[in-house]
Amino acid sequence: MTPFPAALLVAHPGHELRLFRWLEVAKPLVFVLTDGSGSGRSRIRSTIDILDATGCARGSIMGAFTDREIFRLMLKGDVEPIAAITREMADSLVAHGIRSIVADAFELYNPIHDLCSVIAALAAQRAEIPRFEYAVTEASSGNGETLELDDAAMARKFAAAHRYEELSGEVDDLIARVGVDALRREVLEPCDRLIEVPELTRKPFYETHGERRVAEGRYTTVLRYEPHFRSFAENLIAAVNASHACR
Repeated sequence: MTPFPAALLVAHPGHELRLFRWLEVAKPLVFVLTDGSGSGRSRIRSTIDILDATGCARGSIMGAFTDREIFRLMLKGDVEPIAAITREMADSLVAHGIRSIVADAFELYNPIHDLCSVIAALAAQRAEIPRFEYAVTEASSGNGETLELDDAAMARKFAAAHRYEELSGEVDDLIARVGVDALRREVLEPCDRLIEVPELTRKPFYETHGERRVAEGRYTTVLRYEPHFRSFAENLIAAVNASHACR
């Protein structure tokens, strides 16, 4: 079982809906990296409503960045703002007596999702607690602690999702992609304690998406795994580990 009390780190407001039943059961301390305003207005208020309704606690990081701010940091290679919130999170985990952390899986779908995974790994290492991940944009692998939702729990989950007005289109897209049955299982997969940035086995979705946006004139630059994400993540790991060694 995932050790309690637990924490949850999500890249964007709304990701917590993938673990709605787990929120009800575990009532974790929840951190949200961005405000979700990449496609419009901030979504933080809607997520706070979900946390309050399920009895979860709000962490000290609740929409600290916009997507644009993080993309600019990645393109510039400026890791210090992200290193600072990683250290803040680790300190908060210790202060609250957290015994495990759950975070977005590394899926090569969105670089901020993957950055969230790296941040959680670093915070877990500093706090000396185990880390788990959950599928955000894909169906779960099924390898891990699984909550199988009954009809009543599914009804509550879908009601919460449909009240989240800013995500109505994304919810429908996810259902079309992975199917309703995949959302009935909430899986927390244990992660290796070793922190490393994986080698590419396929082209990230966000590169293909970025190339389309550049061709349309909506973006000026494609954020790529190489050289942008990998070097940023590796420098972040080095910066956080260096500050830990100096303590």
